[in-house]
Amino acid sequence: MFAYLIRKLCDARVSEEPFRHVSIEDFFEEEHFRAITSAAEIAIGRAGDDQGLIEALHAAGYREINFPGTTTDLASYIAWHAKRDLDVPENGAMTNRDLCEGVGVTLRLQSARTALIGDLMAFLQSDAWLDAIAAKFAIDRAAVYADGGIQKYLDGYEISPHADIRAKALTYMVNINPSDRSADIDYHTHYMRFRRERAYVQAFWNGNQDLDRCWVPWSWCETVKRQTRNNTIVLFQPADDTLHAVRARYDHLETQRTQLYGNLWFHRSRTTGKPSWSDFDVRARIGAA
Repeated sequence: MFAYLIRKLCDARVSEEPFRHVSIEDFFEEEHFRAITSAAEIAIGRAGDDQGLIEALHAAGYREINFPGTTTDLASYIAWHAKRDLDVPENGAMTNRDLCEGVGVTLRLQSARTALIGDLMAFLQSDAWLDAIAAKFAIDRAAVYADGGIQKYLDGYEISPHADIRAKALTYMVNINPSDRSADIDYHTHYMRFRRERAYVQAFWNGNQDLDRCWVPWSWCETVKRQTRNNTIVLFQPADDTLHAVRARYDHLETQRTQLYGNLWFHRSRTTGKPSWSDFDVRARIGAA
């Protein structure tokens, strides 16, 4: 049913701006996309409050997962989201709480309720799809394993600019937002580059391949493009320049940020350490002079 997606991927050109990636608009055929975004698992009805929304998502087959920029502590999240003046709950990027203003919840669909969504989930786990995305970036399938699925991200979800850790071999994201006005909602991924005065961080990563990459402050980077268009896929192989970030600020009771999201991970990671962003804050460490 979805074999044409592999053909589209194989035919797609690789873009170099702001870093090496593949972007394909109108990824699904229109009929498929309408059916996907109107399926019961995707088009969750409006909820009255956060608790009601989470109960509806659980009923639809979603469960919260450990994910950067989010928490699995639902009670703490609901309390924080109601007032925003409480301490940000622990999240999947615990050492980076000082870089983010908020925290969200990521929920992954565990089982399908409709045949189409079941077929889509099976396709994303198939060797045909995983072979295709690995081949697009010349990645040895034997060296990696896959992880991913259909995910929804609640308001507050935030990951500051980062280039991904070296253990990650590939990332893909497909916007399947159920809202017709999703392009105008503030929950999309930023694709970025370092500002000139912070380019030394990327140079350090490039020259120290045994050390892992870290998140950095928003102010150190500038957005080159955003993945706002629905039914668009972006794929890239993490490198020292693949900076991206997201900060979701929207009414998730009305609709939710929804993606097909997946990664390839190396079986082995040979990093020996990981400097934090503050280690690179040269001006703060030695003074403006």
